Amino acid sequence: MQTDRAADRSTGGLTLREARPFGPLRGSAADAARSLVAASRLAWSIEANWTQPLYLVVFLAIRPLAFLGLFLAVFSIGGRLDVASIGFVVVGQAVFQIVGAALQGPTHALLDDRERYRTIRYIFATPSSLLPVSVGRALVKAAIAGSSALIVIVSGVALGMPLRGGGVDLPLLLVVVPLGLLSIVGIGVALGAVCVQLRNDAWQYPEAVAGTVFLLCGAIFPLEVLPGPVQAIGAALPITWWIEGVRRALLGVASPGRLGTIPTEELVAILAVGTVVIWAAAPRLFTFAINRAREKGHLDRNTAS
Repeated sequence: MQTDRAADRSTGGLTLREARPFGPLRGSAADAARSLVAASRLAWSIEANWTQPLYLVVFLAIRPLAFLGLFLAVFSIGGRLDVASIGFVVVGQAVFQIVGAALQGPTHALLDDRERYRTIRYIFATPSSLLPVSVGRALVKAAIAGSSALIVIVSGVALGMPLRGGGVDLPLLLVVVPLGLLSIVGIGVALGAVCVQLRNDAWQYPEAVAGTVFLLCGAIFPLEVLPGPVQAIGAALPITWWIEGVRRALLGVASPGRLGTIPTEELVAILAVGTVVIWAAAPRLFTFAINRAREKGHLDRNTAS
């Protein structure tokens, strides 16, 4: 009883558990910021510090350029390769490099810490919060993928992709890029919380989801080529509006179809609302799922996937 009273006095009348709850969301904003920075530095060491800068640039360029060449070849065979098609495909492929990395980042961070490094249990014993750790790892993956996206865009310009007359619309770009990145990281956080519950093939789920999103978000072809109900799903994804916003900022033209008829201001508002909705739900789902995984013993699981 005396110990409990002493603990209450030392925390301003709160129990120690209330002052710093045990779970994926805890501590002060300063603790979260330190966790985010430390996780970002760790992610950089894991993702990019394994080779010399020149070899890293070559590695980041080969895969997206190979995919870009494949898609342009398909359009050429179909007789639809023109200047507008090049711009549409190049920007969609470039932005989706960031989408794939940010979507998979939180899940891979959780599974790496659980199964490869076996450190996830120790994070719970520190002031670190698991959510900023996962977000920090995802942001570094997205930043590295951004380098690939820049290489793809430069290659597209070399292939004849026309940029917006008067230069890139920087104000629009500076608005849609952070909003889009936040939205996809939020989806990745929710996906990671789900995947940590799984017994088998947890590593493959982010790639499967990314591949599905790739077909739905209008990255390579307009939404109008999809069946009606599938178009509605694609239009509900913030990623669709993010890619469209980047296309307008870089190319100065809207996409064909109904998506291109939406005013830019309305497009930005839809993207902002979608991002807010995602971040209103993702931390709650993350907290619930990680606490459930801890109670069920899933944080010590090794799927051998």
